[in-house]
Amino acid sequence: MDGLDLQRYGWVVWTIGVVLFAGVIAAVIAAVVRAGRRPPELPSAAERLQREAPLSAEVEAKLRELAELQQSGRIGEVEYEQRRAEVLAAAPGTR
Repeated sequence: MDGLDLQRYGWVVWTIGVVLFAGVIAAVIAAVVRAGRRPPELPSAAERLQREAPLSAEVEAKLRELAELQQSGRIGEVEYEQRRAEVLAAAPGTR
């Protein structure tokens, strides 16, 4: 091999390297864009069923009573939310 062949070989190797590097960069950019468009994760079926499970009559009555207290102005929004969270947390079958 003479010097001209080595020079061509060097250019071929360099060109292939640049093309491969550009391909890797393009793949990373495409993955980032695709990840940005992905919808939020869906809840599991167990979580969905737990949210949709009907509340007991006792819990519903307590929640109705709290709503009436808030609407009549006897408790504020913050206290209503705190009490509501306590009632739901104490209900069987909820977290």
